[in-house]
Amino acid sequence: MNKIKIALLSLLISFAGLITADDHNQYPPTFSMEGLQCNLAEGKDMDDAMKVIAKWKDYGDENFSAPYNAWILTAVYASKSDFPFDFAFTGYAFNGTDMGKVNDDWVNGGGAEKIGSQWEAVTDCSQSLFTVVQARQSQMNFEEGSSSLMAIQTCSFREGKTGNDLAASDAEWNAWLDGLEYNGGVYRWWPGPGSPTSFEGDFYLAMGFESHEAFGKYRDDRMNSARAGTMPEGILNCDMPRIYSATNVRLDNNPSTD
Repeated sequence: MNKIKIALLSLLISFAGLITADDHNQYPPTFSMEGLQCNLAEGKDMDDAMKVIAKWKDYGDENFSAPYNAWILTAVYASKSDFPFDFAFTGYAFNGTDMGKVNDDWVNGGGAEKIGSQWEAVTDCSQSLFTVVQARQSQMNFEEGSSSLMAIQTCSFREGKTGNDLAASDAEWNAWLDGLEYNGGVYRWWPGPGSPTSFEGDFYLAMGFESHEAFGKYRDDRMNSARAGTMPEGILNCDMPRIYSATNVRLDNNPSTD
């Protein structure tokens, strides 16, 4: 973690814990997310990475002065061209200030020096910051160490549509998702510092699913809704979703994200 300074957000990101206002005139909840894209060093595997992450977690439990949740993402359905690394590490804080506190706690408390070198011996990571906007609050129950699925797409506004159209669109899509009894969260990840300058979308759209069955049901429901003409009109152009296994490695029961 170069510093493992991973403050997601999310998932989301936990992907649980905060209350979303029903008043659409209010801004939706936002969070700060730091994400690492990591390759394993030659001769190392995920067991080696998890051993260091366990030490990082123990350090965080003792030293982090702000709530911070973290997940590891590994590819389930994704092409190598879209997932050219071994795993991702995402961390979430309530806001940029809390993210900064956690990073300072990591550096100033000696974590970066004591554990960072061990991390660099087993991984090679790049990292960037995101602003996470919660479009739908998750109703899933999360436990530390539990796993779920996350679908991630790159999205852009359709011609003539802007961020001013999001509130009305969210209300329409959330009503449709209510009808499907979908219980996951929906999040927009807006790229920030460290993100590739080549990124051509407006944001990433992330959806949480508690199981493979839940994801399969959602796909069936979308197809049936499209056939019936009951799917809401979209304001976005989004590419094919990539599906990841999201395993929680630290849960503070505060920042929302899965």
